[in-house]
Amino acid sequence: MQKKSIAVNYILNTTYQILILIVPLITTPYISRVLGAEGIGVYSYTYSVVSYFLIVAAMGTTTYGQRTIAYYQDDKYKRSCKFFEILLFRALTTGVCSIGYIWYLCSPYCQYNKVATIQIIYLIAIAFDISWLFQGLEDFKRIVLRNTIAKIFNVVLILTVVKQAGDVDKYTFILAGMTFVANISVWPYVPKIIQKVKLSDVKPLKNTREIFLLFIPTIAIQVNAVLDKTMIGGFAISAAENGYYEQTEKIVRMALAVVTSLGTVMIPRIAKLFHDKKTEQMRQYIQQSYQFVWIIGIPIMMGVMAIADTFVPVFYGSGYDKIKILLPIYSLSVIPVALSNVTGCQFLIPTKKQNVYSAAVLSSTVVNVTLNSFLIPRFLSYGAASASVIAECVGCIIMIVYVEVKHLVDIKRVFSISLKKWVAGIVMFLCVKVSNEIWNTSVLGLTFLILEGAIIYIITLLVLRDEFFCNMIKKLFCKVKGILTH
Repeated sequence: MQKKSIAVNYILNTTYQILILIVPLITTPYISRVLGAEGIGVYSYTYSVVSYFLIVAAMGTTTYGQRTIAYYQDDKYKRSCKFFEILLFRALTTGVCSIGYIWYLCSPYCQYNKVATIQIIYLIAIAFDISWLFQGLEDFKRIVLRNTIAKIFNVVLILTVVKQAGDVDKYTFILAGMTFVANISVWPYVPKIIQKVKLSDVKPLKNTREIFLLFIPTIAIQVNAVLDKTMIGGFAISAAENGYYEQTEKIVRMALAVVTSLGTVMIPRIAKLFHDKKTEQMRQYIQQSYQFVWIIGIPIMMGVMAIADTFVPVFYGSGYDKIKILLPIYSLSVIPVALSNVTGCQFLIPTKKQNVYSAAVLSSTVVNVTLNSFLIPRFLSYGAASASVIAECVGCIIMIVYVEVKHLVDIKRVFSISLKKWVAGIVMFLCVKVSNEIWNTSVLGLTFLILEGAIIYIITLLVLRDEFFCNMIKKLFCKVKGILTH
């Protein structure tokens, strides 16, 4: 099979990751004003509940499917057998989870019953999600296409249908329904890459143990993502508190998508190199991933912290002042999450060291749950954000220590190459902070701050002669020159 370009796949997957979040980002200013923090909080809480069932329904099949399909990129028959095995396994787990969620809906524990009932569409949708097949084949074009179309319809429907505070049910139906439509839209492509196989060669329960091992970190990560909201909903007097936290998380997730989307691209490539025993080439890719994390992650983290005071009133409107503090706190998770993505998702999982990755993620979850128990009752969303940052740091440290002790990755070099990026990031932060006090709180002022930050960061890296950044500029210049000369 012809290899796809890492750079092209990164751009496509970044688009894919951003598109998953682009609808709430584009519609957030509108939804924040129409539904209010209370309405957003209702959606956030009910989605956090259904998310637990979604976690179990997906089990570890997404990561397992992506990695396994990558192993058999050049063998269509084995790839097809694995496809049907994973598909049947997920259908089984989704069926069981759907029964469990229906029981929850009928129980006295169910809050906001109408909205919670609509959320079951997400469970149905996950049974038809085969994005892992295309990711394993390093084919991201189809995924990007389906998301682009689905998200455009999403935006149009939200802006035309959701008109008042009581339309939380309509808002939920649109988001869940379009997820289902997006998932089934890629199925017509399946016959071209999957062939018929013998029924005796399809054993959906054969890989249960391996899937379960990948499920452990998956469930821990997802629990980390939704537990905060569930606990905030339990302790807060008003659902608005969850609304503040939900909106903060969306912005940071959007920023993280730019950094961590490389991981989805690299997993199948590293898995294939590992399968083919091309160790040295594999290590080179990993080192480049670390370089990328620093050069993109640092300005994103510093930038979000610097513009928070202007960004919040411009983007959300009035009544969201609490996010001015939440954003700087939560943005501290960008670097540890990005480093964990490279060390864990791009290296440990493709090389079948998922037990180490699982131990790190579980440790992070334990820390998060423990800190949430103490901090959320006292500080609500502030406490949840602080607990999340500390927990992410713990998981990141465990993974980094392991690969350093085992001499799998040169961690000292990984951190030494970040020094100039940190200097550039700090200079950018200080300059933007000063400008933040001068400019008016407006769209124009926010645009200026973002552009100023980007320009200062780039100029500082050039002045410091950062090797990785200068090489990127040279390659880009050569490509542009080549295009112009032709």
